[in-house]
Amino acid sequence: MIPVVLASQSPARRQVLTASGIDPIIIVSEVDEPAIEATFEGTVADLTTALSEAKSRAVVDRVLASPPAQLATADTVVIIAGDSLLEHDGQAIGKPGTAEHTREVWAVIAGEWTALHSGHTLAVLKRADTSAANFELVDIRSKRSTTSVLIGEPTPEELEAYIATEEPFHVAGALTIDGYGGAFVERLVGDHLTVLGLSLPVVRDLVRDAGLFWPDLWLPRA
Repeated sequence: MIPVVLASQSPARRQVLTASGIDPIIIVSEVDEPAIEATFEGTVADLTTALSEAKSRAVVDRVLASPPAQLATADTVVIIAGDSLLEHDGQAIGKPGTAEHTREVWAVIAGEWTALHSGHTLAVLKRADTSAANFELVDIRSKRSTTSVLIGEPTPEELEAYIATEEPFHVAGALTIDGYGGAFVERLVGDHLTVLGLSLPVVRDLVRDAGLFWPDLWLPRA
């Protein structure tokens, strides 16, 4: 089995991996996302890839400097990072953070088609030989996926109740399909896992492109 490090504190990304037979080690990147966004010149879609790569490289550096105990016997390690943004009319909609901002977001997106972009970055670390103490970065690659999302139109009372849960404060686009917000998503065109922040088909492609066997990431069956 090849151990997997998830460079994210997102419960949804972790659940996607867990449900697919992968038990990730969580290492939060602590990347300054607003600083990257402030200086980035490019599309909203490209920004998600830039953010996922920054997160991946930050965690790579930490693992290279001080590998966690869970990796003590590993020869190969895979690091997965992701970032998601909702786009509407060419503008990025990230995590609103507050009730006021959430209301502003919903005033714009309710009843509208939007695009949910998720950037994915995969890094592969290997030991130079079985006796080596530390890893080396041997591959890093990124790929993006996009799903079109038709946002529903909650009543004012429903929206206030949703805001009271505080769920939309912490998710891209001020809603998530795997929680209270799922009832306010009318339609998806594309991979629903992209909306959860981690497209398994995309991650599998990255793993295969790196020359690894996808089932090697699964936990051994008892």
